[in-house]
Amino acid sequence: MGGVAFEQMRQGHWLMAACCALYLAWWAIFFWPKVGGGEAQGPLRVVGVVSILGAVVCGVWGATRACGGAATLAPGGAALGCTVGSVALYLVLLAVTQRVFGRQPTTELVLFVAWLGMEALCALALGRAGQAGAATLVALLAVVGFAVSLVCYVLYYRLGALPSFVDGCIPLALIGVASVVIAGCLPAVA
Repeated sequence: MGGVAFEQMRQGHWLMAACCALYLAWWAIFFWPKVGGGEAQGPLRVVGVVSILGAVVCGVWGATRACGGAATLAPGGAALGCTVGSVALYLVLLAVTQRVFGRQPTTELVLFVAWLGMEALCALALGRAGQAGAATLVALLAVVGFAVSLVCYVLYYRLGALPSFVDGCIPLALIGVASVVIAGCLPAVA
């Protein structure tokens, strides 16, 4: 059973990496022109739309695969605990980022909090399966990815055109790379 769960988690992380790559392509197509003064038109616009739709499909499919595999290995109640914890963290961060930092809420806050919850579940599953090294790596990457994403999220509207474009790229690239590393660190299926 562990082999199947590990493979689902691996597939989920590869799909998350693809999600990040496609999201980054959409970001570059639709947000770089604002730096340069133009707007995506014609075939480039179509590529951008296909990229964001592909990112949604890969992200939902990837999270479903990773969480499905992790839930079979994690301690009882871990999936519910990670979900409730993610919702609570989101609500706290929504209030803090709006009231303290004046940050307009956007979808990205939901996405990186949900990603943290997913990775917490994966780390718990790996720990329970006796994969302490992989669990520690997943937890560390999740905390770093989350912290960097939160900083970028808070700073985004305070930056000029080019710095804000780069600021938006950083979490996508970092979480994409983290997903590849996690996929590579998961135990091989025997």
